[in-house]
Amino acid sequence: MLVKQLLICPNCKSTLSQVGKTYKCENQHSFDVSKEGYLNLLIANKKSKTNQGDNKLMMDARDAFLSEGHYDFLMEKIEVSMDYLDTFNLPDSEITCMLDIGCGSGYYTRNLLDGYSDVHRIGIDISKQGVAKASKRDKESTYIVGSVFDLPIADDSADIILNIFSPISLTEATRVLKPGGIIIKVIPGSEHMKEVAELVYKTFKPHVSSIEKKLSSVEELEVINIIDIDKVTDLHAADLHNCIRMTPYLYKFREGALEKLSKLSLTLSFKVIVAQYNRSAKLS
Repeated sequence: MLVKQLLICPNCKSTLSQVGKTYKCENQHSFDVSKEGYLNLLIANKKSKTNQGDNKLMMDARDAFLSEGHYDFLMEKIEVSMDYLDTFNLPDSEITCMLDIGCGSGYYTRNLLDGYSDVHRIGIDISKQGVAKASKRDKESTYIVGSVFDLPIADDSADIILNIFSPISLTEATRVLKPGGIIIKVIPGSEHMKEVAELVYKTFKPHVSSIEKKLSSVEELEVINIIDIDKVTDLHAADLHNCIRMTPYLYKFREGALEKLSKLSLTLSFKVIVAQYNRSAKLS
């Protein structure tokens, strides 16, 4: 029943209802659930020729690296950020909906708020490979292939929007947020993986992002917390290689150079930005 209320047809924007393993709208547009368990709601004219999401090599490397717990310290800070939701006196509802925009293979989707029966988690990504991986591994959440710039999600549906290292449309994000809901946006910190950058570039340039300014420029959004997280960790062999392979830095290495790199003391740096959607603006 929950998914029927939250998903909309990517063609006509009317509500999708489930009939067996098919979702249909009132205009008879239909979408079948894949054998892996995800729903493909990315229509042909919304597909990007230049961005089909991370490739299999990057996905596999990220899965292997994250499964070792190297980013668990980040996940703990993200989950703490979700506590802000309790202070906003959201309208009573049967469930809390967490929407992970740019979910990849679902690592954060399935692990954040795990064990809370009243939280429904939805992951959406343009990468069919990533979503297929996620849905095979996690049967408790809903996974969708779709565009983050044209979300197949109903208005006022999400309590929490999670967006980690992925593109986001603030217009779409605020459309699907409930009044008082929050966006948790995670970006690399200025020094993130600087030691790797120094291996492939002549000069390291700190990471710069305009997302904080963009969030603050939306009248209905208020940035309520910013958390800077930094950690230096020693990585060896497979873990180090996977950390690099899951990023575009991989393609800056000369052939065979990465395999010769056996260990590195690496800076992991992140910024967690929490923004609340203004209740009165949404209801006006």
